[in-house]
Amino acid sequence: MKILIVDDEHIALSSLRRLLRRRGYSEVDVCADGKQALEIIRNNSYDLVLLDLLMPEVDGLEVLESTKAYVPQTEFIILTAVDDIQTAVKAIRLGAFDYLVKPVDSQRLFLSIERAFERKGLRACSGNEREPGRLTQSPPEFRDLLTRNPHMNDILTYAGIMARSNNPVLITGESGTGKELLARGIHRSSQNPSGPLVTVNVSSIPDSLFESQIFGHIKGSFTGANHDHLGFFEQANGGTLFLDEIGELPLHLQPKLLRVIEEQTLTRLGDTSPRRVNVRIVSATNRNLEEACREKTFRLDLLYRLKSAHIHLPPLRERPEDISLLAGHFLRTACATYGRQIEGFSNEALELLEQRDYPGNIRELKQLIDTAALLCDGSTVMPDHLGVSSQPTPTLSPSLCTMKEDMDRHVLFVLSRTGGDRKEAARILGITIRQVQRRIARMRRHPRWKDLLGDL
Repeated sequence: MKILIVDDEHIALSSLRRLLRRRGYSEVDVCADGKQALEIIRNNSYDLVLLDLLMPEVDGLEVLESTKAYVPQTEFIILTAVDDIQTAVKAIRLGAFDYLVKPVDSQRLFLSIERAFERKGLRACSGNEREPGRLTQSPPEFRDLLTRNPHMNDILTYAGIMARSNNPVLITGESGTGKELLARGIHRSSQNPSGPLVTVNVSSIPDSLFESQIFGHIKGSFTGANHDHLGFFEQANGGTLFLDEIGELPLHLQPKLLRVIEEQTLTRLGDTSPRRVNVRIVSATNRNLEEACREKTFRLDLLYRLKSAHIHLPPLRERPEDISLLAGHFLRTACATYGRQIEGFSNEALELLEQRDYPGNIRELKQLIDTAALLCDGSTVMPDHLGVSSQPTPTLSPSLCTMKEDMDRHVLFVLSRTGGDRKEAARILGITIRQVQRRIARMRRHPRWKDLLGDL
């Protein structure tokens, strides 16, 4: 997080910068002049500006009013000795996130900073953070998650912003959507990217070994404990602990995890001395934890602690523009692994890839491409290498069938019942309008398409 402090009192500047750096904010610039601040803010990309009001020549309100329109992505927090309601209201109307009266309690200040940070992240996730006419690009820390989907790029931008605080992050999404890759990106974007990243599959730890594995044990604490053992929390000290499949954690073990997360201290099994740890928690699940709380299989207080920031990864079927991008990447990787020389996919093979629903998401696509690379005996992946043989043009009729039996005929049936309304047909079919249009284009190649499609 990049922060600028604007205050004409040099003591206030230096003490506040030290306070922020001790908190972990390393990129902190200072400015002691309101007039100079106008140019600095406009020409730099700051996440947050801590702004004093009473300054000679150009005061804080003038700085805010003159710069906010040029840097809408920057949050402003007013820090001032002016305790005046009218001034505070004016500052908020000009775009300030918060108005704090000096002397400010440090915890109150950090809470305001974190909330401003969260609002900035939410705007990025909704797409409102984009500059006009500029395509959003994924942050470099999330380079493992390939995408050209605008919503996915917004999600990664939001993840990067949320990663810079030390708050827990909960990642949800179907199996195979890339939750672990996202966790790695969050770790790279965190305040301690050089610290350890420890990945734990919670569902794979037996109940009887949970405390020993997570919190550690000392020699002699139980039969077979022949030496001291560092648990996952201590292994991740100074870095990130990624708890995958957190929804599978048994209910009776959840209070123990909650206590360590809240207190940032633990006691090894068999020990009496608590140990302090500094660990960032990132967790992931494909379960609906709100529903699990209603069913009394997951603690609501634990969910609140894990869900300080929540990121939901969409399934691959909602990112159709990423299918060919990911397929090409997986094919290049497979060729390097298996020593094959394959240039790409035939048009028919690409069309088949884009038509699949991928219940296994990106993991399923990768497996499909790996198999195709092994089966391909030429320079181009063909439909039969994907486990689907090329078929002659299908016989179309607007009759009811399942999508597995004949997707073209199923789409045609729904279109005929919606009067050609592509948007409504897409909603009923559970696919995108683009996929419906692609199906119509495919059916137009049929020799009797005019009889079948009419004016569609």
